[in-house]
Amino acid sequence: MRRRTFALAVPAGLLGLAACTSDESESGTGADPSAADPAGADPAGAGPGGGDAPATPEPPAIPIDPTPTVEGAQAETVVGADLRLPLEMTVMVVVKPGWTAPALQLDGMFLGYGEQEDVLRYVAMDQDGTIAWTARRPLSCTGFALSRADEGRAVAVLADVIADGGGSAAGEGGDDAEGRVAITSVTAYDLATAEQLWGPVEVPGPQIAPGLVFASPGDQLMGTGGERVALSASTGEVALSEADLEGGRIIAEHLGTILHTEAEQLVAVSSADGSRLWKLELPAGTDPLTVNVVGEISPDTSLAVTRGLGSGDGAGAVSGLLVDLADGSVVAEGASAATRDLATGTTVVVSGNVVTGLDASGAEVWRHVDTEPLQLVSAGERLAYAARPQEGTLVVLDTLQGVMVQPYDADVSGTLGMPELFNAEAAAAVRFDRERCLVTTTLDESFGMRE
Repeated sequence: MRRRTFALAVPAGLLGLAACTSDESESGTGADPSAADPAGADPAGAGPGGGDAPATPEPPAIPIDPTPTVEGAQAETVVGADLRLPLEMTVMVVVKPGWTAPALQLDGMFLGYGEQEDVLRYVAMDQDGTIAWTARRPLSCTGFALSRADEGRAVAVLADVIADGGGSAAGEGGDDAEGRVAITSVTAYDLATAEQLWGPVEVPGPQIAPGLVFASPGDQLMGTGGERVALSASTGEVALSEADLEGGRIIAEHLGTILHTEAEQLVAVSSADGSRLWKLELPAGTDPLTVNVVGEISPDTSLAVTRGLGSGDGAGAVSGLLVDLADGSVVAEGASAATRDLATGTTVVVSGNVVTGLDASGAEVWRHVDTEPLQLVSAGERLAYAARPQEGTLVVLDTLQGVMVQPYDADVSGTLGMPELFNAEAAAAVRFDRERCLVTTTLDESFGMRE
């Protein structure tokens, strides 16, 4: 059951949020939201053109046991009075998973990691605040993904780095002081139980795009990486390689669907059998080799924002499409970021300083024109959160009307908690500076009884 939203009863105001004024000019498309992510670093391949290649991995100085530990215990509870949360979240139990990086979610489970001494500690958590399992990885293994196997099982895929003393080919990894070569591998686990499903499987290098897409770092220090491969979530085998695309580019894997370019088209294929699911034309003049998916793809909507640079006479221009990966339909053009509020069904689309709300049919129901290009962070429970990077303030919009609101208690001071991720049951990962908390689906029975 969804928790009730109280935020809209609060008058709009400041307190670290943007003032409720806007510039009515609609000129300009603004900056790409991946340029400075207010919610932490995006996965590789966030911006048009793909960004830099992944870093060369290094073997850990001391071997780390990669075997997950099943927990089953409640995470540490955070007292709501100590947090500056949107009002509708203050009545729920809030826990501290130990995440310092943005989490992912699928089937009521969240997965993220935090740096703990000299290792990364991955924490898989149920939406009610129960820690399902934890796993340790080297500090360089920040790439992880959630996907779905053929039988519908939710799969978590974690990377690892092993040191090979056999002298693997240069370019497949990085040599350490003892001449060993770092080899990147990935292993899949059942997201709910941590049961190992396959792996470790060697991959060319770190994750370079959303989902199970990996590439070698490439020959150039600031390049876009070498040849990419996409894995099957069911077996760990290579489902598609760029060597088979005759110049195309793999840009994402999502719940068993692989997205790639082919000539001037965007194509989706099944990772299970390679069958083509759909194809569509890229915006005219788009260079297919610069197309990427911006940010993560929600497992609840399968909406993806693809961005690419122009070629020829349109060189330097940026084109964007909001695509429904379920059927290849184009929801909106010119998008720089988008998300859907699952509580209202409104799709929130950002294009520079213009934010629009689309209903289920794709029709525009409201429009907000801001004073500067916005970086969309998340949407859920009738609110959309975006940042003004130049001004350093947070903009919160009512997803039914598009008006600015103030969802935080004006009498509470401290760092704003910015919701980064919602699931279908309204559990939310919220960022406070570098640390993340999880607002669970459990009602806080002590709410209102504290002194």
